[in-house]
Amino acid sequence: MSDSNNSDGKDEGNGGQGDSGLNLPKSLTREGHVVWFHAYKKYLGYAWDEAAGEIKRAHVSDPEHAIYFETFAEAMVATDLLMGPHVILHASKRGEKPRLIR
Repeated sequence: MSDSNNSDGKDEGNGGQGDSGLNLPKSLTREGHVVWFHAYKKYLGYAWDEAAGEIKRAHVSDPEHAIYFETFAEAMVATDLLMGPHVILHASKRGEKPRLIR
């Protein structure tokens, strides 16, 4: 695929980093799509809620506790009720630097 800048769809305005200046994580612990709250440098994940006495969705710092979605569509549906600025990242394999999807 080629865009009008002939950059193959990659964001090269940031020295070729492709992260739009969001300071993306260096790698993800699994393959898949994750929701990244760039303002907080946290992922959408699961954490123990002491007050409720159960595991709930939460902002998590550790990518090991992030929710990894198989598809972009699943990640988008999960962002439906989220507050705060966020993007969706994708890694095609474990330990890979994630790409900014949206």
